Amino acid sequence: ILSDHCMHVGVLTGAGVSVAAGIPDFRSPTGMYATLPIDRLTATDREKAAIKADPVMVVDSSMFRKNQFPYLEVRRPFILGTQQRKWRATATHRLFELLAKHGKLTRLFTQNIDGLDYQTSIPADLIV
Repeated sequence: ILSDHCMHVGVLTGAGVSVAAGIPDFRSPTGMYATLPIDRLTATDREKAAIKADPVMVVDSSMFRKNQFPYLEVRRPFILGTQQRKWRATATHRLFELLAKHGKLTRLFTQNIDGLDYQTSIPADLIV
């Protein structure tokens, strides 16, 4: 990466870059899907049954188009935790920041909803 031959770096990230900050992942035995408080979600009985059968439904776009509340209720702790700086950008986030500082980061594609990428100096227009 330090070489002049390496000029453009694109990054695709997921939960793995944030678990070191203490943010739970989605799929592990103690992750969000396994500990989802389905009975406390603002959803119809049919929607709750669908989420119980497949917890991924809570972030499914078809569910979101019908009822945004389950997704927003699940996301709320991430939003508040990030706003309150409960979690901090990890060493991995700082590596991406370093790539950006040296003009090598072309784009950071993230699946994460924790907002930790925005705690860095990475230009927002590079984060997708």
